Amino acid sequence: MAVVDHRLKLTLEHLLNMGGGFVLDFTNATFADFVENSTGVDPYTEYEGSKARILRQLWADQTDYLFAKLTIDMLEYRQTAEDLGRISPSSDPDRAAADRRRVEEVIARLRPMLEANDPWSRDEAAFLDKDFGTLDLSRVDVPVDFQTVISDRLKEIEICLSNSAPLAVVLLCGSTLEGLLYEVAKNQPAAFNQAATAPRRDGKVQRLPDWTLSQLIVTARELAILGEDVAKFATAVRDFRNYIHPLQQVSDNFRPRRITALLARQVLRASLDDLAAKRPPTSTVTGSQSEGS
Repeated sequence: MAVVDHRLKLTLEHLLNMGGGFVLDFTNATFADFVENSTGVDPYTEYEGSKARILRQLWADQTDYLFAKLTIDMLEYRQTAEDLGRISPSSDPDRAAADRRRVEEVIARLRPMLEANDPWSRDEAAFLDKDFGTLDLSRVDVPVDFQTVISDRLKEIEICLSNSAPLAVVLLCGSTLEGLLYEVAKNQPAAFNQAATAPRRDGKVQRLPDWTLSQLIVTARELAILGEDVAKFATAVRDFRNYIHPLQQVSDNFRPRRITALLARQVLRASLDDLAAKRPPTSTVTGSQSEGS
């Protein structure tokens, strides 16, 4: 059972606008969907009453981990909804600024509780435990200046991880991997375009620049350019473009945590290791041919 002290409870009731039985701007349906996505619990199956009353019961009944997860998810939703104009902040600028600080303080207080108990599956733990050592970027079949950019991004990813910025990690890993695989595909256009998993539209293979990261990963796996681990854990990065836009992030209720960031980084590192180990012979394909059909 989560222990919610009186001061924290009072702060949360204020920040989540729980007066009158409400919670933020949720309807009954959106509240139920949000809580179930966050905790796996259908609140209206387990509890009765207003949204605020049900939330208080959830605080009392859930484990520390689920309490922290649900609370952080709701506070991050509040911030994003305010930024998008879906929730109006206080008309008093000083109070609005103070509320933003309170949100950040509560999230910082609860984050260790969340991360310390983040449930990893056995497969995730085994994947994260793999040590790829020092990655030899010179073995990756991309231009030298591209290798330099990748090296810089790997350093930025570590900075973001150290400063609790999981969304930044996911975006950096996803965009880097997409760029890498596009360069690899341009060097092997025939193999990618003739693969069984090559994406098609109106019976024709799409041009390589139009392939999504997910499509690049699936075909690279078919061609044995990437290993099974990358394809298996690609969910950590494959939809990264969706989360560049806050509205889509709110719509999908996507709030990456440290485990998501760690998996994204490991997917990128595993991909780099695979690409370095399986560099093909130098391609003689011309630039015009490399753009795909």
